[in-house]
Amino acid sequence: MADDPEARRVTELLDRLTRGELGEAEAEELELYAQSDPELRAVIAARTSQAALGGGWLARVEADHRIARAERSPRVMFERGLGGVLVALGLVASVVAPVLGPGLAAFGLAVLAYSWIRVNHRQDPYKDIQR
Repeated sequence: MADDPEARRVTELLDRLTRGELGEAEAEELELYAQSDPELRAVIAARTSQAALGGGWLARVEADHRIARAERSPRVMFERGLGGVLVALGLVASVVAPVLGPGLAAFGLAVLAYSWIRVNHRQDPYKDIQR
């Protein structure tokens, strides 16, 4: 069922309905899917009431989950691991080579800062909020 393109599309439309992002054309498309499926009609009714109940809260929670997923991505884990290793090596090297050590530690901190800013700025759900 996960490989069925229609089932994936219906799931995507239901998710957009729950988040309150469903456009008019997509609502009509979902209605076409629901014409022959009474179970889907019940799911649509439940999701509509869930969307009315949750309002914008669900979108903010999903945005927080996107940040958490981005934090666990292989690229971010590699960047942060590399930055941590560079900081540790810089601290150890500062005892042996006082000129090389602090530079290596500073570079490791820069890698960590870049990784954190890149992930959190791109995924931040609140960056576009205007007061």
